[in-house]
Amino acid sequence: MAIRYLNASYSVLSYAASRYAGISAAAPLPPAISLELSSVCNLSCPECVTGAGLLSRRNSFLNYRLAEKIAEELRGFTLSAWLSFQGEPMLHPDFFRIVDLFARMNPVIATNGHYLDRERCIGLADSPLKKIIISYDGVSSATYGIYRRGGDHELVTEGIMRLAATIRERRSGLKIVLQFLLHRGNEHEARAAAAFAGSVGAGFRTKSMQVLDPARAGEWASADQGRSRYVRGDDGSWQRAASPGRGCLRMWSSAVITSDGEVVPCCFDKCAGHAMGNLHSRSFAEIWRSERYRDFRMAVMKNRKAIDICSDCPQGTRLIFRS
Repeated sequence: MAIRYLNASYSVLSYAASRYAGISAAAPLPPAISLELSSVCNLSCPECVTGAGLLSRRNSFLNYRLAEKIAEELRGFTLSAWLSFQGEPMLHPDFFRIVDLFARMNPVIATNGHYLDRERCIGLADSPLKKIIISYDGVSSATYGIYRRGGDHELVTEGIMRLAATIRERRSGLKIVLQFLLHRGNEHEARAAAAFAGSVGAGFRTKSMQVLDPARAGEWASADQGRSRYVRGDDGSWQRAASPGRGCLRMWSSAVITSDGEVVPCCFDKCAGHAMGNLHSRSFAEIWRSERYRDFRMAVMKNRKAIDICSDCPQGTRLIFRS
């Protein structure tokens, strides 16, 4: 455990040395990873690359043997494993076996909540997961369905209550957080959704919404501009909120692994346009320390605006709200 904390501290220090002192410091293995168990989803959310059918890479499930390889290599260094990316992780046929592999890395998942039957609730409660984040964007079916297209609000609501009851029954330490993706069509139900979360002992947070084309942000933008990642100009057009011109701690502290084994710099590289290498043929450490990855980090350090995925990133903008 001490080594993992030292590794995390060195990640921050090596970034700071590069960012503020101009010292080219090697990045240690990342203290945080995101691992895509599935790039397949059961919903068709309109502003999601997967839901909109725009994911240009192969839809697939993470190979179990590859998950074993990743867990083995990073076990002594990684403090946090987020077992979700573009798809629905609970669709993976080996979901619980993979969760067990990352037991020492404080695993967390984000799910749309459609797979919370009794058997899976018991599995979740007894698993090493620390937290499960469940999308819950409305207290009525009509409101929920504005964004969660193809979803079943009643099924999700019942599943959340079932999971909460199972956690109490089995005295599990698993924490439930309901995440409310805030937009103009559901903001009137945010308080009611928070009340529902409280009634089942779950945490609650709202998240500002990302859209595929910032020019259309006005179609979804909440009346609360303080909770938006987009700003409206004097001419009425919408654009992304400004972010820092250079540098990004994530390049030193985290990485994303897609379901087909590609290592990408961050969660904004949804289609793996900046893949640094594939874990089917190389080790994570080899990819992480490669010249290609070092060059990309330095490019981000020099000028984020020159990199497409960085131009989409709201770094510096608050995205998650607890009330």
